[in-house]
Amino acid sequence: MIKLKKIVTCSFALSLLCAPIVAQADTLDDKINEQEQKIEQLQKNQTASEQELATIKENVSQIEKESYKILQQKNTEEQTLTNLIQKIADLKETIAKREEQIQKQARNVQTNQNASDILSVMAESDSINEAITKAYAVTKLISANKEIMSEQQKDQAELETLQKKSEEKLQSLTETTNELQAKQDELTKAKLDQEVKINELSASLATEKKQKEKFEKQKVEAEKKRQEQLKALAKQRAAEEAARKKAEEDARKAQEQKQKELAVAAEKERIANEAQTQALAAQKEQEQKVDSSNEEQTENNTEDNTPVISVPEAPKEDNVTKPEENTSGWSAPLASLVITSPFGNRVDPTGASGTSHDGIDLAGASGTPVFAAKAGKVVEAGYHWSAGNHVIIQHADGYYSYYMHLNSFSTNVGASVSAGTLLGGMGTTGNSTGVHLHFGISTSLWSNFVDPAPLLGI
Repeated sequence: MIKLKKIVTCSFALSLLCAPIVAQADTLDDKINEQEQKIEQLQKNQTASEQELATIKENVSQIEKESYKILQQKNTEEQTLTNLIQKIADLKETIAKREEQIQKQARNVQTNQNASDILSVMAESDSINEAITKAYAVTKLISANKEIMSEQQKDQAELETLQKKSEEKLQSLTETTNELQAKQDELTKAKLDQEVKINELSASLATEKKQKEKFEKQKVEAEKKRQEQLKALAKQRAAEEAARKKAEEDARKAQEQKQKELAVAAEKERIANEAQTQALAAQKEQEQKVDSSNEEQTENNTEDNTPVISVPEAPKEDNVTKPEENTSGWSAPLASLVITSPFGNRVDPTGASGTSHDGIDLAGASGTPVFAAKAGKVVEAGYHWSAGNHVIIQHADGYYSYYMHLNSFSTNVGASVSAGTLLGGMGTTGNSTGVHLHFGISTSLWSNFVDPAPLLGI
């Protein structure tokens, strides 16, 4: 307020110096009175405008707090989901190793089952004590197989429970992500409104006509900028939605193909299960024979074979299609590249990332395989509130590549990877409001970023 008075007073004094010396006193008085009226009116306008601007600032601050709170909740849920995914991966590995052991035993029984049985084991014995000892060993082996199958069933049940929890957590996380997107869009619009109001306030407080015209022009430009950015934001959201739907459709078709293959595998498994049931029945019959034949002896030189439960082999995983390397030496991190947000200045979609985009956003469905774009060493692999689940690779030529917002990652710090190595699946973890891969390239760790698009040939 005081500064405004000084500016107006100085301008008025300057006009007096430039005015003709012969100016009449009444004319000067009229100008003074007119200037005082302008100052008084400006003061009234300033008070009202400052109150309105304070209200806008308070609204922006409140939205920022709410957005940050939702982001914290999203981070917590994502960390929980990441831990669940890791537990599921560990349990699958345990089940796979035990499955391999069971299948090995099943193959042994399929190869040698007709050669001998428990009765022949006893028949080979030279004494009744030896027969009892051999029969006891066979029984112990059968019991051990039963324990292995029991542990396998127990782990399978736990795996199903963890997968169900993971699906429930993913549903909750999707709802939180949608809430965060709505709140951050609201924040973006509030900040643009604030910028318009600041220029409007500056225009209303201008004391000279040219200065006022300058601020009014800035206000028009700010309003135009706001409309352009809102359109750009809407266009970006539409592009992301279209890319997401296309990716989901591709994933649906792939799932249908996989279901057909699983149906074939299930039929094979059914046939194998029938064989397993028959093997169990034969095993039970042999156990009954052991109970009634412990005192029988017959000399017969044949090999000892132990019946084992037959288990079908698990279906093999589908091969993942990997992108090819281009002439620049960089491979695409995804099998299909659709850019929804380019490198450089852009509209801030979250209100927390700034208008400078240091990478490119690539569209796809949740879980889309993400590959290393070049051979190198993993220097970061973890979770961050902004980058979410992310991986950073240092390359021999001095470059670093960044893979952010993954739903999970399958590598660790210190690992050496080749171009095309699977790093994880696409997601929306961290400060993200939609499924996408943020891919970046820099010449220093977390600084000196360059546009990845030319290096990928897009």
